[in-house]
Amino acid sequence: MADKILEFVHTSTGKQIAAALGLPVPPMLKRAKAGYAEKSLANANALVGASAFGPAATAVVKALNAMGASIKVSADLAGLDGVKQAAVKAKVEVSISQADNGVPENVYVLDVTAAATVADLRLLYDFFNPRLRKVPSNSRIVVIGRPRGDSKDALAETAQSSLPGFIRSLAKESGKNGTTANLIQVKTGAENAIEGALRFFLSPHSAFVTGQVLPVVGAPKGVKVTAFSEKPLTGKLAVVTGAARGIGAAIAEVLAREGATVIGVDRPADESVLGTTMSSIGGIACPLDITDTDAGKKLAEVAADKGGKIDIIVHNAGITRDKMMRNMAAHLWDMVLDVNLGAIVRCNDQLLADDAFGANARIVCISSIGGIAGNAGQTNYAATKSAVIGYVDAMAKQLEGKGISINAIAPGFIETQMTAAIPVVTREVARRLSSLSQGGLPVDIAEAVTFMASPLANGVNGATLRVCGQNLVGA
Repeated sequence: MADKILEFVHTSTGKQIAAALGLPVPPMLKRAKAGYAEKSLANANALVGASAFGPAATAVVKALNAMGASIKVSADLAGLDGVKQAAVKAKVEVSISQADNGVPENVYVLDVTAAATVADLRLLYDFFNPRLRKVPSNSRIVVIGRPRGDSKDALAETAQSSLPGFIRSLAKESGKNGTTANLIQVKTGAENAIEGALRFFLSPHSAFVTGQVLPVVGAPKGVKVTAFSEKPLTGKLAVVTGAARGIGAAIAEVLAREGATVIGVDRPADESVLGTTMSSIGGIACPLDITDTDAGKKLAEVAADKGGKIDIIVHNAGITRDKMMRNMAAHLWDMVLDVNLGAIVRCNDQLLADDAFGANARIVCISSIGGIAGNAGQTNYAATKSAVIGYVDAMAKQLEGKGISINAIAPGFIETQMTAAIPVVTREVARRLSSLSQGGLPVDIAEAVTFMASPLANGVNGATLRVCGQNLVGA
């Protein structure tokens, strides 16, 4: 369902009325119109700062150069020498920022992995304070730090622990014009995986992702971080459950855009719709009830019939059966738990037991911000979506030795048939409860899933990424 208020306030009449009444104007987000491109930042000026010279600063400079960005530095920053040294090591040219001459940057990357004292955090202020008033719309901000536990020094851990709070607050300040701000926490030794995360966060593919913290911990056993290639999923076989329509159909479409062959799964009752969706992307329709006790074995057979193993599986299928706990019938509890959680566990167990996953396979599970914050009347649904987050974290530790990664995506308010059925006032409030003042689109979830399913996320494992425009629920 279209956001009529968003559309109206961006007409000439709507702008005048909004200005006269002092109404907020949600930004028009620039979403990707095509697949990932090698030189995705070819027309971008990227301001780079670093607390010190080191592997993260070098990796950042190399990544931005590979994306085609024009790398800028500012003479008034204490971290200037770190960037310059990184550029020399990477053999990359940098130039002085021309923001004061009317050419502001639209990409901002600050490496504070070396911040180890309270005084070191001053760089956050020095880097952003003079520039935020002039940040162009739909700009991208990324701060790079270290995950908790990376250092044995208490003060260094303290300094790094400031960054999630900082980035969440900065995202709420900068979202008014469609700018996003995110934090990458790169584990020491995993710096070579920074480029993939930067390609996602600095691109229109992440238009509805802001205020988030993504750990980059290094690739699972046997997985190599390789150079970027366009259509990175070429030759991959991907399974998407709940693929007939809505978010599932969007996921299937974006995976296919990046080169994957998609096996779309949905209820036999939706076989006709599923067939239409799959035929539009050259995919394979697989009418199947995912709660069947042998659903995983059947999916393995379908993959084998197509000459391969499953490289990607996206557990998207899910249902709601909302009732206050005191009024909920037992069968409604059981149904939601089985579809949203039991089916995922059974399916993965069977695929693992049958050796049906390809080398370096990717598992992506769909959680929800409802599983993070909870909602009245959704104890069954929230329990499953919270469990998915825990499942992903626990399974990552078990699967990394097999070269398999598993991650989750937690959507917020997304414009779908389900949310279109919400009462109009409730729906309108839900749309505005985010830093970007609007709901997301199915393609926003699809883009995040595709990132997690691709080599861009080689260093990401056991993570849950919210795609919610930094919704205030559970923030």
